[in-house]
Amino acid sequence: MTPALIARLFPNPPDDAIVVTEPLPIDSTMEAVGIDFAGTRFLVFFADVMAYAGNDPDFVRETAVAWNNGFIPAPGSRIVKFLRAGADRDTMFDPRAWPLPEPDMIWQFMEVLAVAVEGHALAFPAVRQYFYAPQNGKLDSLYNRMSRRFARGEFGASFRCVTRPATDEGGFYGFERI
Repeated sequence: MTPALIARLFPNPPDDAIVVTEPLPIDSTMEAVGIDFAGTRFLVFFADVMAYAGNDPDFVRETAVAWNNGFIPAPGSRIVKFLRAGADRDTMFDPRAWPLPEPDMIWQFMEVLAVAVEGHALAFPAVRQYFYAPQNGKLDSLYNRMSRRFARGEFGASFRCVTRPATDEGGFYGFERI
């Protein structure tokens, strides 16, 4: 997350509207989408699973066994991470450090996040799977609800849930295109 990336994703000043930008390739292994959620800006990163794992297939297999119910991501799959644009290194993946303007906006945010994923899926049709790691119970509920709505095709793109985190150990939600 650099000032240059933020400037490219958000060329206009924030306003009261909700805006989801087109996916922006950062390099061959990562893309970003900007979300302006009524003046609160978020970045959504789509990172190649293998690159995110340091190009270590053994680490991917071990992680799949420990945290992914043994499900090994397909080549080119993406890990999806989002963070508030103003977050720093210590708080970027701590949702408690950047709450929504109103707590009950979480479901609207889920819909906006789904629009970002759908935009990525349309722009990058070779990506077949997306993985999310919930950082807390609220995000777990969000991804669980999102998985049901993706399965019904409510966001335009249809995905089926291929893996869910274990309730006592954590893990990933994995979605695969239908």
